[in-house]
Amino acid sequence: MYSLAISIVSFFLHVMALWNGKMKLFVEGRKNVLDRIAEAVKGHKDIIWFHTASMGEFEEARPVIEAVRKRYPERKILLTFFSPSGYEIRKNWPVADWVFYLPLDTARNARRFVETVRPAKAVFTIGEFWFNYLRQLRLHGVDTYIMSVLATKNSPYMKWYGHAYRRLLRTSYKTIMVKNDETKAALEAIGCKSVCVAGDARFDRVNDTASAPWHDDIVDRWSGGKKVFVAGSTCFKDDDLVISLCLKYPSEKFLFIPHEPDPEPIRHIVESVKGGAAVYSEYESAGRQPDAGLESAQVLIIDKVGMLSKLYRYGWAALIGGGFINMPHSVIEASVYGLPVVMGPQYHKNLQFVELMPSGAAVPVKDEADIAAWFGKLHDDPEYLSRVSRAAYDYCKGNCGATDTIMNILF
Repeated sequence: MYSLAISIVSFFLHVMALWNGKMKLFVEGRKNVLDRIAEAVKGHKDIIWFHTASMGEFEEARPVIEAVRKRYPERKILLTFFSPSGYEIRKNWPVADWVFYLPLDTARNARRFVETVRPAKAVFTIGEFWFNYLRQLRLHGVDTYIMSVLATKNSPYMKWYGHAYRRLLRTSYKTIMVKNDETKAALEAIGCKSVCVAGDARFDRVNDTASAPWHDDIVDRWSGGKKVFVAGSTCFKDDDLVISLCLKYPSEKFLFIPHEPDPEPIRHIVESVKGGAAVYSEYESAGRQPDAGLESAQVLIIDKVGMLSKLYRYGWAALIGGGFINMPHSVIEASVYGLPVVMGPQYHKNLQFVELMPSGAAVPVKDEADIAAWFGKLHDDPEYLSRVSRAAYDYCKGNCGATDTIMNILF
């Protein structure tokens, strides 16, 4: 039934690729991928295979991959992605020796992949349950791990229909590395034997990012050395809440980084604000006067990917996108700089946001009145802002160290 489902999904993905750009990347990126992998790894052994579904999962694994490269430079690293949102951005990432799409999880693909790559170790991230790949790794005696696991009541392996997932967890991994004690207890209750609390390596990553010197000339000129409000990885509803703040506080500056830098959300922001909006790419392009309308603009919209985690250093507070579509984005990318944050009402999947709430460093909002009350308190009470900012910073610093723990387990 599982293999049949994969085949049906594959058929529909090919149909969708005829008009959907992302699906076209998904399908075309997998053409002859097993042949290309075979050619790439030919003659190599002792390969460590990391698989991450998308960009968020990659950020979880990234500190560990970088630590492997630094500590064991002679070993080969293969990185695979399931989603175009990860692969297309990181396909030329120099830390890994090879970066590919993961072939779909059919029995034939999984067997050929494992027999071709012959990984010394396989490391999955968060919630990757590919039945055929895990079966082949088990049959070939490959040490297989999964990291950054978080069990909640909504996790598929905790549901009544999750018996197959529970069986995989019990039989597939040499070690299951989880984020907290609650997850460890939950997995042990369903029969998992080798469970270790390793923490979240993303704390190490965001700390490294925040500690490294970086600046952007365009953002520097726009901000004028003043801290700004950052709206990170936003969708339409997130944008509307921040636009309401722009209208209420015309003397404050607001930095928007839409989740998808598409023309429609950018146009919506530009047309909605009254204090002027500048679009980042227009000041990168040749022939544009570097300061024409930039310094006077209340809003700067970043229509370029890969900058968000560094851009938070320009902020004093932030809205984190995804809380209105049940896809909450990273909170700690902002919190590590000491930014108090808000997010829409569907924040429960984000463990860090939940853990920051008691200190006041993270606050859920559902409408314009909520975000106005939160913003106004921070804006008008410097002592309160300083206190919650410190709580955010201390939380991120206090959770560093997972990378070393995971490396000790893997090696």
